[in-house]
Amino acid sequence: MLNVKHLIVFRAVVKAGSISAAARVLHISQPAVTKTVRLLEAELGLSLFLRVNGRLVLTSEAEELMPEVERLFGNVAAVRHLADEIRDGYSGSLSVATVTTLAPTLVARAIERFHRHHPRVRFDIKALSTRHVVDAIATHQVDVGVIDAPASGADMEAKDLCRSEVGCVIRADHPLAARRRLGPADIAKETLISFSDETLTGWQLRQAFHDAGVSGHVTFTVNHTHTAYALVQAGIGIGIVDSFPMLTGAYPDLVILPFRPLMQTRPHVVFSKTRAVPLVARRFAAVLQEITGAMIAGSNGMLKRP
Repeated sequence: MLNVKHLIVFRAVVKAGSISAAARVLHISQPAVTKTVRLLEAELGLSLFLRVNGRLVLTSEAEELMPEVERLFGNVAAVRHLADEIRDGYSGSLSVATVTTLAPTLVARAIERFHRHHPRVRFDIKALSTRHVVDAIATHQVDVGVIDAPASGADMEAKDLCRSEVGCVIRADHPLAARRRLGPADIAKETLISFSDETLTGWQLRQAFHDAGVSGHVTFTVNHTHTAYALVQAGIGIGIVDSFPMLTGAYPDLVILPFRPLMQTRPHVVFSKTRAVPLVARRFAAVLQEITGAMIAGSNGMLKRP
C-alpha cells in the first residue's frame, strides 16, 4: 500500500521545484526529503525525477502520475472543507479558478456579495486560460470553475450562466461610435484588437470577414479583455471582445456596439462529478447566478439569459 506521507513529499518537491525548497516548505531536512522520494520510487517501481543541467526534472512517468496525485489531494481537501462546514457552518476556504475575462467582473462581484454574508470563508482565486481552468477542476485542484464556454466531458457538471455578445468596443469620440451596429465591411480598414485565431472569438471573427468577402485582419491579439479595452481607450483601434468590463462602469469614455454577424460566448460555472462538491461551493454558484441575472438586467441587451 502506498504511503500517503511519501506522496505529500513528492508533491511538495514538484510544487516547490527542488529538494531544498520542498524541505523548507515541509520543515524537514533535505536528506529526509531525498530519502522519502527514493522510498516512493521503490514503492512504485518508477523513477520520478532526473537531473538535467543541475535542475530537477520530472520523468515522463511522473508527469502521467501527477493528475491522479492532484485528484487524490483534491479529494482530501474536499473532505476537510466539508468537515469545516459541518462543524462551523459556512467557514473554511473556497478555491475558484476562472478565466481572465470573468475574474475582475462577474466573479469579483459574486465574491463581494458572498463575502458580505459569509465573512469567515477564505478565498483562493486563480485567473487562468479556459483549458487550464478545466484541467484544475478535472484534477481537483480547485472547488469551482467559471469559464467562458461550455465544458465538455462526462466528468464535468456545468451550469449555464448567460449568453454574452461579442461587440465592437470603441472610443465615444470615434466617427463610428454613432452607428447602431457594426459589421466586417464597416471596420475592415480600422486597426483591430481581438483574440487570436486559436480562440472561439478569434475564429468566429475571421470567419465573419471571410463570409462577408471582406479583407480584414487583427493587428493586436490579446489574451485578456481588459488589455483590449486599455488599447482602445488609448486610441489605438477598435476592440472586438466581450462586454463584461464595460458593465463595471470603469470605461466611461468607451462604448460597445453590437457586431453582426452575431458572435457569443457562454459563461458556465463548472464542478467535477468525481469529487464531493463542498456546500459552500454550491452556495457560491447560486450567488454567481444571482449576480449574472442582475448584470443581464443592466446590460442593454449585450448579455442574455441562457
